[in-house]
Amino acid sequence: MTPARGRPMDRRLRVRGWLRTQTPLHVGGIALDPAEALPVAVDGQDRVYVPGTSLAGALRTWMRGAHPETDTLDDLWGFIRDGEPDSGQASRIIVRDAIITASTSTDGDGIPNDRLGSRMLPVVHGVGIDRVTGAAASGFLYARTVVPPGRYLSFEVDIETTEADLDRDRARLHALLSALKSEEIGLGAANGKGLGIVTLLPSPLDVHEHDFTGRAGLLAFLGGEPEVFDETKVNAGAADLPARRELLTVRLRWRPDAPVMVRAAGEGATIKTLPLTTEIGPDALTLTLSGSSIKGALRTHAEFIERTARGLDAPHPPMQDGARDVVAARHHAEAFLDQLDGLDAVRMLFGAARREPDGDASAHPRGRGAVTVHECVSETTVPADVWDLVVNGAPNGNGDADGGGNSGGDGARPALPPAVRDALAARGLDQADHVAIDRWTGGAAEHLLFSVLEPHGVRWEPIRLTVDLTRLGDDRDVALALLLLVLRDLEQRRVPLGGMVNRGFGDVTITGIEFSGNGWTPGTALADALRNDRLAAAWREYVGSPR
Repeated sequence: MTPARGRPMDRRLRVRGWLRTQTPLHVGGIALDPAEALPVAVDGQDRVYVPGTSLAGALRTWMRGAHPETDTLDDLWGFIRDGEPDSGQASRIIVRDAIITASTSTDGDGIPNDRLGSRMLPVVHGVGIDRVTGAAASGFLYARTVVPPGRYLSFEVDIETTEADLDRDRARLHALLSALKSEEIGLGAANGKGLGIVTLLPSPLDVHEHDFTGRAGLLAFLGGEPEVFDETKVNAGAADLPARRELLTVRLRWRPDAPVMVRAAGEGATIKTLPLTTEIGPDALTLTLSGSSIKGALRTHAEFIERTARGLDAPHPPMQDGARDVVAARHHAEAFLDQLDGLDAVRMLFGAARREPDGDASAHPRGRGAVTVHECVSETTVPADVWDLVVNGAPNGNGDADGGGNSGGDGARPALPPAVRDALAARGLDQADHVAIDRWTGGAAEHLLFSVLEPHGVRWEPIRLTVDLTRLGDDRDVALALLLLVLRDLEQRRVPLGGMVNRGFGDVTITGIEFSGNGWTPGTALADALRNDRLAAAWREYVGSPR
């Protein structure tokens, strides 16, 4: 008998299912114009998708856990030794491209039916705020195209295994699927701002085990009746995974005392300023406080605390000196990055755009911080047809669904139809009009009437923070002390959330804080956490030492 050659495979574990996007997702494609929003990835058939390489990277990172090296997983995920090109091994895990769709329906060949069109996807915007001027930092406007929540990713994974590795590979697959079901694995960019949260649907989900060691197994595979993977027989202790990352989760229960909203990028047909929303299906939307907005508010206050405690001023942007525009813009950008880099404790928590050449890249790769701020959405929902009238107006163009709208006859923005206004009011939203005052006459300024759809009675889900304590390493106590000080000031109503906070918006009351991790339980009060002697000593030493 001729001995088998190549990599042996006695059995194969196969998963076929769907991941559902819980928050917006961005996996970048090729940008043709740097002035446009970052596009999503599309395949050769113009289908929005997540490349298998990107998905495999996220799965491998989760499996690696707190271990900085990958030696223990090399046999499963493959490897190549530096300077030894012939010493490596291909991965035994095959992860296929994940096509993104609007539903889980497929044709007779298992190909997704309702593929997503890239041209209809929403765009989210962001801007860097100069710490001295309080205005937008020069050259730091962000825009990225995202896949909304409630969309689906085809999930197909194979693990090629042998009898010797079977028990361990079964346990590792079981652990991986459990992590996906519990939303522990994020995909794509901006995970620290709440993007890319997905969950594995329990149905439809097929997990099979193909036995290629004998005639019966081969016939079962060819006949389409392979053995179903039995999770109850998995020995979880056989997974032999590296230690898991240590996490602290914080849930902030809160209520708004004033309108709280993030402004949407576009304007409505009848109202100029609209709150940011997120689709949760074809028939409804929720109001959204983006993770980037909440994280920005918390970071700004953390910088205020650290600069006050250490007596440090933010670097000033350069004065205009007649330099060429390109040179001036570069100097402004450098000053803004200096503002982000200058505070060690803030940077440990929230990250920064760059690292010093001699910085510890393994502790903070690419400047990523330890805090993840999840998107916060309203419990109140708005019907999609009502919101469409707010954004696009009635089909007849006069702003009234029944044809009786009044545009005022002078080119003014049309009034919100009464039926739509009543539907919004029932959900805690109402139109508010504001006018600029002419400084000479004291009367209303010409053509400067502004309208805002203000959320007054909207109920919100808790704000959720996740802190990667493993990433903080030896700096854990200092970073946690700063985070607790920020939460203290948030609880004492010193930190507004959302936009337009200088116009009376953003006041919130924290009604409860729940901890999980770092030895704290949901019964731990914030005041008790603040009285931790170890954290207090680390903070005093940090702010009192020269940096």
